[in-house]
Amino acid sequence: MRLLPLISAGMLITAPAFAAPAFDLSASYAPRTSLVPGYYACRSGLDFDRFTFTFDLQANGRYKLRGQVGEGQLVMSPVDGTIDFKSGPFTSDSTAKTYARNTTRLSDGNAVIIIRYDFGNKVTNEYCARVR
Repeated sequence: MRLLPLISAGMLITAPAFAAPAFDLSASYAPRTSLVPGYYACRSGLDFDRFTFTFDLQANGRYKLRGQVGEGQLVMSPVDGTIDFKSGPFTSDSTAKTYARNTTRLSDGNAVIIIRYDFGNKVTNEYCARVR
């Protein structure tokens, strides 16, 4: 069953039981407990030489990929910034489990959403930094 996020005074509130587990962050990032709407560009932890995709994020947790078909809804824990994708292209499927954390990159204070894909035998991260 998918839970719908509750919007209250422009803030995203989550249900008490949160399905997505938190994962450890490197010393370069700190948890961020508020969503920063805007345009995000992602790079794979396997290949930092090119952008893998870009998306727009709204304050209510709706996101839409640019240049591709795909939009969805995310819910963020206000406790540790853990993100649960409720719908859309980042939702877990039979190929990979998807986890995410909303973070601050400590070097410049920029908002970065780290999306982790667990394929069972391999784990990769996408680093999605807010561009504007």
